Amino acid sequence: MLKAIYSINGTITATENVLQVIEDCKKKTELAWIDIHLENHELTNDETLLLSEAFRFHEMSIEDCLFPQYYPKIEEFENYVFGAVHGIQLKPNYFQEFEDSIYELNFFVGKGFIITVHTEELFFLETLYEKAKVRTQIEMKRFENLLYNIFNKVVSSYEFTLEKIDDKIESLEDDILEDPETENMQEILDTKKVIFAMRKIAESQQVAYVYFTRATNNLVAREYLVYFRDIYTQCARMNQAIVMRSQMVVSLIEVYMSSVTVRLTEVMKFLTIIATVLMPVLIVSGYYGMNVLFPEYAIFGQKGAWFFAVGLMIVTILAMLIYFRKKKWF
Repeated sequence: MLKAIYSINGTITATENVLQVIEDCKKKTELAWIDIHLENHELTNDETLLLSEAFRFHEMSIEDCLFPQYYPKIEEFENYVFGAVHGIQLKPNYFQEFEDSIYELNFFVGKGFIITVHTEELFFLETLYEKAKVRTQIEMKRFENLLYNIFNKVVSSYEFTLEKIDDKIESLEDDILEDPETENMQEILDTKKVIFAMRKIAESQQVAYVYFTRATNNLVAREYLVYFRDIYTQCARMNQAIVMRSQMVVSLIEVYMSSVTVRLTEVMKFLTIIATVLMPVLIVSGYYGMNVLFPEYAIFGQKGAWFFAVGLMIVTILAMLIYFRKKKWF
């Protein structure tokens, strides 16, 4: 599926007809953006003709679009630059299956054109395309503006995911401190997997963006290099934020283990107090339960001896409770 918007002699054209794009690309376009959504990881014959014949892209670059890999790439050719960057478009149950939320965006950029190729439907590109049709003078003002907007949306997807992770960590902290459960540990491990998956792809993304910050590249005008330095800085800041979240998850595991230990200690303390308090009952009942005539029978009589034994149990228990309370053991 192809969408294209381009200007020829000041006239803006937005179309989804591949053959029309091929015909118009033979003319001198001032700025063209072509977005190709690969269906079933395959190019149609017309799309292949557009890339290989109309723009004369190298077959290896086209092949990289068909078989995406989770690593960034930037390659410079005679008439264009090919690259691949990665972003995150969250899907349902992304904490359990986060890798399905990672997408690869391939791009061909040259003098006056940008071609984006992706295997998944990317909503931010659809939004940019609709904006470009409505606000042509702003979105299609210059090659650098359009490329910056695309890169900015890709890098910003990490920020949105980090916000979700922060909310999850905060919720887990509250749950753990209130009442740690076994399910909390599974949620922590899922969050840890998400952060590690982000870290795996984010650390190397700067390789692709740094190319557009160099004054020696022939695509970006010198006065627009600051835009791409901003992208590079934003990507570096995201890497630092991901590392920090990774440390927070490790700390969260320690908090969980400490909370479980404290809870277990409280339970053992409670059971120990009960066993200790009941110990006089067992001793007294065992003592008077023997089939022997004790002096107490002669002093208090049979009925009085029973009250004496029960009273002894109660007094001993109360004395122990007062002692434990004084020691602040409970």
